[in-house]
Amino acid sequence: MSTREDLLALLNRIKQDEIRDLGFDTDKFYPFTMKQLLYYCNPNHAFHRYRQFKIKKKSGGYRQITAPRNQSFMILLQSVNEILKSIYTPSEYAMGFTENRSVVTNAAVHRAQNYVFNIDLKDFFPSVEQGRVMKRLTLAPFNFSPQIALAVSGLCSMRVKREQPLETKQHDLDKQFMYVLPQGAPTSPIITNMICDTLDRRLAGLAKRFGLCYTRYADDITFSSMHYVYSEKGEFRNELARIISTQGFVINEAKTRLQKLGSRQEVTGVIVSEKLNVTKKYVREIRSLLYIWDKYGYSAAMSKFYPKYKAEKGHVKKGNPDLTNVLDGKLMYLKMVKGDDDSVYVRLYTKFQELVNRDTGSDKTNSYGITYVETMPLMKFEKDKNTNIIISQKDVNKRYATFELGKVHQIASINKAVTPEDEQHKEKLAISYCRNPKGELFWLIHLLDKATTFKGKPVDVDELNNDLDALLST
Repeated sequence: MSTREDLLALLNRIKQDEIRDLGFDTDKFYPFTMKQLLYYCNPNHAFHRYRQFKIKKKSGGYRQITAPRNQSFMILLQSVNEILKSIYTPSEYAMGFTENRSVVTNAAVHRAQNYVFNIDLKDFFPSVEQGRVMKRLTLAPFNFSPQIALAVSGLCSMRVKREQPLETKQHDLDKQFMYVLPQGAPTSPIITNMICDTLDRRLAGLAKRFGLCYTRYADDITFSSMHYVYSEKGEFRNELARIISTQGFVINEAKTRLQKLGSRQEVTGVIVSEKLNVTKKYVREIRSLLYIWDKYGYSAAMSKFYPKYKAEKGHVKKGNPDLTNVLDGKLMYLKMVKGDDDSVYVRLYTKFQELVNRDTGSDKTNSYGITYVETMPLMKFEKDKNTNIIISQKDVNKRYATFELGKVHQIASINKAVTPEDEQHKEKLAISYCRNPKGELFWLIHLLDKATTFKGKPVDVDELNNDLDALLST
């Protein structure tokens, strides 16, 4: 590629291939236009490019995320990302945002060491400015022309105000604003790895000089060793600070930590000892949810799970979470860390499969492909869940019900067979947690005799809390 026209043609080929791979009709393919490309290439067009929101950090506080504002721009950036991935392979020390590497492969490098030293880079993505990205794209393995490098770097950058604006004329935007990588764009991860090639090479050289192991997972940098070289004013720390500074980054001193043998050593959330492991809290959470599901039913487990999920992820993931999928993902991670022959994983996964088979068997699926995961009489549901189901009506054909479950607002559909007269007699009704053929979960209110009621044990709140206290103490 040497011109913007070449770039546009390649982006449209990628978009068309993606549509074909997804099984859609390519006759309905709408190509990117040059007008779109030129608009999105200009970071000064701020409004239609990115939106910003905050998510909670595990360590406390909030992290600001900047994501593409519309689907067209997202698809355009994803296509750019495909180009970059086809050309570039991250260094052997970069463990994040690259195929066949993960937090587990990152942690494995530092297993069974006397010392694990970890630092974090402050404002990692916004530290990379557009000019730096453009320069990198003109170098190997990309070797883009200046016109292509400018276009791609413009697509992948966003405009932010400088904290300390330079002395300049009012209309000189280049001096009032910075153009940096947004944290949340699909292209930012691979670009940061590209930018960090020199950083990785120099830090790997530093590690070799002092006899250390080195890896980087995004902004999370880890060294480990059997011997001690981590004195705050020592030669290693001084040289480390110098290299990071010369590469345009800043160490977040608040997150610098040295973990010694005998304490709980963690690397990217994975415990590193003789064998990789997860925290006891992680296992307890899975075990407690499986226990509640088994003894009290799926909705009881959901009511315990909902509040934490909504508090942590409700602002970025809309709708009701599928506890089955969440547990499956947690168990997959447990398997990845501990191995598929680990006794804890095998026991928890076996129990999970038993519960899935119990609650989603063919005898619970009707001719429309709707699976009744759990069904309870409406009045019993209200009593057990300590909630009140309120039936409302927008018009004759749009009836629905609302209630609170685990302090989270829920909406239920009402089966057409339920008449307005039936709605006045809750003892005639039941509520089911259902899954449609697409795997989407929803609540459904229907006549009591239309589905098999759940035969689990009624929820006794005191007994449930006592059971959970006993589980969490083991």
